[in-house]
Amino acid sequence: MTGVWRRRWGEIAAQRMLADIGTTSLTGLRPSAISNPEMVRDIAHSVYQTVALSAADASSLGSDFQRVGFVDKPRDSANEEFIDSYGVGWLVIDGFPAPFHHPLQDSEWGQIPQYPKPLVPARLQFADPARDDLLTVLDPPCPGLLDTCFMLRNAWQFMDDLTSDWRKASALLDWAMEVVEKSYQTCLSALPVEPDLIVYGDDLGFQSGMYLSDVDFRNFLLPRMQTLFARLRHRTSAPICLHSCGAVRSIVGDLTSLDIDMLNLDFYAKGMIMGEVRKQLPAEVILHAPVNLAAVGRAVVEGNKATLALLATEIAAAMPAIAAPIDNIATAEDLFCSYYGIAFARALDAGDLAMLRDVGPVRSIIEKAQDLALKSEMPSVAHGEIPIAVLEQSSTADARPRPRSTPVQAPMEARLH
Repeated sequence: MTGVWRRRWGEIAAQRMLADIGTTSLTGLRPSAISNPEMVRDIAHSVYQTVALSAADASSLGSDFQRVGFVDKPRDSANEEFIDSYGVGWLVIDGFPAPFHHPLQDSEWGQIPQYPKPLVPARLQFADPARDDLLTVLDPPCPGLLDTCFMLRNAWQFMDDLTSDWRKASALLDWAMEVVEKSYQTCLSALPVEPDLIVYGDDLGFQSGMYLSDVDFRNFLLPRMQTLFARLRHRTSAPICLHSCGAVRSIVGDLTSLDIDMLNLDFYAKGMIMGEVRKQLPAEVILHAPVNLAAVGRAVVEGNKATLALLATEIAAAMPAIAAPIDNIATAEDLFCSYYGIAFARALDAGDLAMLRDVGPVRSIIEKAQDLALKSEMPSVAHGEIPIAVLEQSSTADARPRPRSTPVQAPMEARLH
């Protein structure tokens, strides 16, 4: 963990718990969660269509972070089918996209390295210079290594490749690593100021187990993750948050060996008991979204003190931790509950958290936090302007952006040159 991050974390954590909402594909709001989705101008995640919120909007929802990262224009919600920049076809069912066309599913080994690299978006959101009170978090600029392979090859086909034709699996992983590294490098090079936190996401498991065997994970994926993270650390001193869904308990030690600073894991998957996982981790590793904030907020509003007692002690046991939604937010109800969940968590000061951790549920602490949370009033999303830079496109065949430096005090729409 960098010295700057240690100081900023220490200064804030000495007084209260940090919160993150509305900033990345992990915590962002989908248009369906807000009252005026027709006003959405910029999208942060092209597939999930999370909204690129301004620093002011994120702060009003209770976040201590503001987003930086690529942005795109919203997709036409009337289209149930679309093709992304990787050439993957998606079908939207009940508001949730699923891949149905995998362009490399039938490709031979020699064809995989020749597959065209995707274009990154031409516009980039950077930090609002007027809100230097907020930490900045880099939204993942692309899918992770395994996610990319699953999208392009089909998950079942790729897992079969690992055992029956490892050359294809290795070729696709190498292609994915080149794309992931260049996506992060392009984004980091274009940002005028280094972010306070980088998020890398890759779903390594499903609810009941790992996608890959532990052996295959360690033989094929882990070495490439080590290389990728080493290159990221060479490029930036920003701490890294690693996200994975699924039952990944058996490889938690491998993940921490990557020298990451923060983990965002799925504590609803099989065997992912938060307290036990916390004990496996080095004390300085921060847990991001260890407790279901929507459940906390629902208990606050309903006055369910038994549930609040349980969840408050889980929050304390997870420390050091950042309060955040356990997934991006798709409904107005989940946004409402997450807001009050954050308000409750932020009402717990350092002494409260220590008491809950060492003693257990303390009624006075829980009631105080509940009362403070209920006194807050949830704001509407104002769709404030965000600082955006436009990346120049090269004239070469791949038309990759060529980011150049931009001043911190740039106007809301700035061209990098």
